[in-house]
Amino acid sequence: MKLDELLALWNQAFVKVLDVRLHKLRAGDNLPPYILPSHLFLYSFRGSARIRFDDVPFSVSGCQALHGSKGFVLHIAVGDEDFEYYAVHYALRFPTLYRPETVPLTDRNPWLLAPYSFSPSRPVSLLNQLDHLYEIWAGGGTDGIRPLRVKALFYRWVCELLEQMDEPARSPLPSDLVGQAIRYIHRHYAESVTLERMAEALNYSVPHLVKQFKLGTGKSPIGYLIEVRMDKAKELLLRTDAALQDISEGVGYNDISYFNKTFKKYAGMTPGQYRSARSADYAGSDRHTNRIISSLVPEVSGRYNANDNENHFHYDRLNKGEDRNMIQFEKKGKLAMLVLGIALVLSACSGSGAATNSNPRPSSASASLQAETTVPRVSETISQTSQPAWPRTYTDATGNNVKLEAQPKRIIVSHFSMMEYLFALDTPPIASVLADRILNAFETLKPYAQTSQVADIGQVVTPNLEMMTELEPDLILAFSGTHNDVYEDLGKIAPVVMLSIEEMNWKERLREYAKLLGKEREADAYIAELTALMNDTRAKLAPYKDQSVTFLWPTGNGDTFYVLDDSSIEYVYDPEGLGMKSPGAFKLEDDAVSMEGVTMLDPDIIFVVDYLDGIDGRLEELNKSKVWNSLSAAKNGKVFKMDISANAGGPLAVKYVVGQIGAALVS
Repeated sequence: MKLDELLALWNQAFVKVLDVRLHKLRAGDNLPPYILPSHLFLYSFRGSARIRFDDVPFSVSGCQALHGSKGFVLHIAVGDEDFEYYAVHYALRFPTLYRPETVPLTDRNPWLLAPYSFSPSRPVSLLNQLDHLYEIWAGGGTDGIRPLRVKALFYRWVCELLEQMDEPARSPLPSDLVGQAIRYIHRHYAESVTLERMAEALNYSVPHLVKQFKLGTGKSPIGYLIEVRMDKAKELLLRTDAALQDISEGVGYNDISYFNKTFKKYAGMTPGQYRSARSADYAGSDRHTNRIISSLVPEVSGRYNANDNENHFHYDRLNKGEDRNMIQFEKKGKLAMLVLGIALVLSACSGSGAATNSNPRPSSASASLQAETTVPRVSETISQTSQPAWPRTYTDATGNNVKLEAQPKRIIVSHFSMMEYLFALDTPPIASVLADRILNAFETLKPYAQTSQVADIGQVVTPNLEMMTELEPDLILAFSGTHNDVYEDLGKIAPVVMLSIEEMNWKERLREYAKLLGKEREADAYIAELTALMNDTRAKLAPYKDQSVTFLWPTGNGDTFYVLDDSSIEYVYDPEGLGMKSPGAFKLEDDAVSMEGVTMLDPDIIFVVDYLDGIDGRLEELNKSKVWNSLSAAKNGKVFKMDISANAGGPLAVKYVVGQIGAALVS
């Protein structure tokens, strides 16, 4: 078959998908002869069978694509094991213009519709796309966009199939793994890409993929992926007015907090700063600047300007609701896959009511970028030594100046992670979202559940405003980005402080809360206490200085893990903290690491992090795994358990983690 003519056929034809079916035939079954009512792609992915289209036989085993045309008789005889395959029926139609080049290729070359078979080099990639196509098709519904989605997915699948058929002709190396991986990254960079998925799609193991990619490019696949994403983000920042949230998602980062930090590490500045700094240069470049002006239509002057919000909260990243997105609050470092949707994005202040604002109230879309480009860091606006008692003024993450007339006493927090800081400063909040659940679930907060009355005001992004009003607070703490949509409503209840403290470590965050509460001395005392505890524990951990340690949070199925390294527990690896050694060799973006990935880390010490009431069951299941038992930590009895509150990253979590590590390792 001439592939160039087959490609021309698909470029010329119009296609309509008629049916998508998933079949499973039992071992030994013989499908009665079936006259194809339309063209057919048959994609097998399990088992073996003998297949004929009329008198053209094919021996099929494993993943294989076959094609038959309308009117052919299909015969299937299943082998000694069950046979599973997808069947996609479609119709072809050609242009009716009377020009020689539009005469259907099938009229000139009837053999183009003859049956053929192809064994793909990346079978999993084709299977994944068919799974998606079948899901959309089988989902039914009458929405108008469904047929278009089906057609688009089918075209994409055919395109992938033809590309794989064309690869031997385009590449001198039949198994050019590096080239395949690079093409995969450029094609899928906007999706959730992991080493496991990439290796599976390319039909290689993770270690082999990583080794060959580094030999061919000098970089790791994930490192190359990050470069591709950041280069695309730069382009989008300069040539579009898209919001940062949209750009973040467009290059594969559902967590904008992590996108901001990754971009800053790559470009030396935040996305907002990059856009502002480069826009003038870009305007003078070879970008299209000569507009087409019509004499019939008057020119409209001016331009709609909307600043982007760098800290906008992306709700429900995993479509699991707030219960799934409740633990990972701040990101300090490279690993954002632990963020289950609620990134602890703030610290600063804004107000309403009694608050005096020197700037107009920002919109939710403009607040964060305005703060980034026009307002100094809050830690610079109010120094600890110059801060007056009361009243005091606080410049918050949105650029508003909030005047606090007296020390706040009745404080409502609109994110449960804030409770930790207020308890540490001996100022319990009167209400918090998810208070009932968190106070009784986190080991760090359980003692306070017995001594403090904290009302539960509902969910993070949809707090109970009526209940908040009845509580008559004198201050509401919220996060810039997370609570922009309810900002105005909160301001009608009490002065609102919008915080943005993700770039701070736990000490800086505690001091920021202390400024709002007039508790600077208490913060310094708490920091001094924990610093002394760390110093003492670090000295006792000296025998373990050359042993790597990691913190694994099992996901729902128990086969994959979130890795806490260099994230909310950065102080564990900080030389001035506990100074422990990080495995560091295996980092993924926005996703979990598989058991195979853990074997690549192979840490000397493992802390399994989960809710304590279910952690024993987790460990029991893990201990049944041969792969898990092959890990150095498992073989040497260095696997310990730790409560999920360790992932919170606040002062209480720091004290808890340091104590647990000391108790586990220091005899």
